[in-house]
Amino acid sequence: MFHDRRTSLTKTLLGIVLLVTLALGGCIGPRGWPATQIDGDTLYVGTMAGRVLALNADRGTTKWEWPPETETGKTPGARSGPGNISTGNATRSFLGCSGATTGQFRSGYFYGAPAVANGTIYIGYYAGMVYAIDAAEGKEVWRHDIRSVVASGLTVVDDTVFVGSSDGRLSALYAGNGSLKWEFYSENEVWSTPTVVDGVVYFGSLDHNLYALNAADGTKRWAFEAGGAIVCTPLVIQSVVYVGSFDRKFYAIDADTGTLKWIFTGSGGWFWSEAAYDGGIIYAGSLDYNLYALDALSGSPAWPQPFKASAAVKSSPVITGGVLIVASDDGKIYSLDLKTGEQNWESARIKAKVLSSLCAAGGIVYINSQDDRLYAFDSQSGREIWGVTLDK
Repeated sequence: MFHDRRTSLTKTLLGIVLLVTLALGGCIGPRGWPATQIDGDTLYVGTMAGRVLALNADRGTTKWEWPPETETGKTPGARSGPGNISTGNATRSFLGCSGATTGQFRSGYFYGAPAVANGTIYIGYYAGMVYAIDAAEGKEVWRHDIRSVVASGLTVVDDTVFVGSSDGRLSALYAGNGSLKWEFYSENEVWSTPTVVDGVVYFGSLDHNLYALNAADGTKRWAFEAGGAIVCTPLVIQSVVYVGSFDRKFYAIDADTGTLKWIFTGSGGWFWSEAAYDGGIIYAGSLDYNLYALDALSGSPAWPQPFKASAAVKSSPVITGGVLIVASDDGKIYSLDLKTGEQNWESARIKAKVLSSLCAAGGIVYINSQDDRLYAFDSQSGREIWGVTLDK
């Protein structure tokens, strides 16, 4: 059984390498997918150089940066001393350019948004270092070496930090000091940012499984096997887990038992990003350029037709101000009517790829782009409120 699964996974990984070769031209591609998190009036932002910034949400001015300018010679996430990280076949090929040790894929880059909890910022770096940073002053609290590539965001609930890695692990760390609480091994790389609901942690793996573990001790409750790798952040609503896969299918799974409730098979591309939810409808972006609206109970299409963007939808959409905001790979931003899918406005102000998840609060959408800029847009009008360069 393990051999069969690995054979199927090999086909998936070959597809990943082919996709990257065609779309990115070898090693010319993303240098990480840093995103933004908001807490009160402060934005916590990742930069393409691997720094974390705290910005005023109303105007984008800097409160603090980590590491500070006096330490810019030190690459965040890099190790001091001996030791190698296990990067895994897919991570090297897709995220790190196999054999590349300098340039765009340096160890300091990260994928995902900083997590905020109890006055502390948590961030996991591609090189395998997880940091806790004081949210008020931007000073390091602790660090933990995962010793494997971290190619996703992390999640903090109560006193625990949950983070996946390329050696197949999901690690649970004590939020107070960074020490290891427990770890669970899947059968391949974990690029999925975990979701924790009611004491259960849900995450996907390149071994095609969606896992549900007891958050307290890491024991497995169930595993659901899809037809392809799962890298999406699971969305859990009313005891149902919603997640897409590289098999071009979108699944609804009972959160308590792991049994299938429905499958949507109408997509022509992979599902990469976390779906959004509002009023009984699931909104899921696909690499086939479409944004699908699905009835949460049945999986049937909720719009007359999906919304067609101008490029692949890799970024997670957000709902704010009563509208759905979607970004396509080519940097275009769209506002859609939640009930009909009709377009309210479109913006082409961003002149770079948008791969990171969108962040929104109070009717304002914050968007990281691959040209290392952060934009704030009004969700109702599409007006750019401000834009700032993150690494100067």
